[in-house]
Amino acid sequence: MERVLSLRMGKSNFRKMNNEKGFTLIEMLVSLSIFMILASISIFLLTPQKTSLNETQFITQLQADLLYGQTFAITNQQILQVKIYPNLRKYSISGNINSNFGLERNYDESIVFQKESSITFNINPNGNFSKFATYEFKIGKQKYKLTTLIGKGRFYVSEL
Repeated sequence: MERVLSLRMGKSNFRKMNNEKGFTLIEMLVSLSIFMILASISIFLLTPQKTSLNETQFITQLQADLLYGQTFAITNQQILQVKIYPNLRKYSISGNINSNFGLERNYDESIVFQKESSITFNINPNGNFSKFATYEFKIGKQKYKLTTLIGKGRFYVSEL
């Protein structure tokens, strides 16, 4: 058999083929298992990042929508109604029937308002809120409060 191979390949090619080294099955399995362990650890490290992103996104979006509502109310001299529906996980800002203003946003299920019934307040034509109140909500384990103040249309979101 060696003679047949040496005739076809030549003696020097046959020796090169026998000297070639490759990865063994065990080496491949070890490197693959190390890769899988590192990949599974990285998934657990990204979970807190998602919660942090949800917090930032919701708070920023809510503040921007309230500011936009105030701007629209002042510009068009209209009363806007803000409704937060904790059961449906959404909030809306809407004007009267003749108004062309309407905004509705859904939010993540990790955001939980303490009050389970709907929350309603108005933005007056001068940009002020119709009532002052504090609405507590939780994103993950972190508690926050949305405070609306009467006069000059101020509101803020702060950690508890």
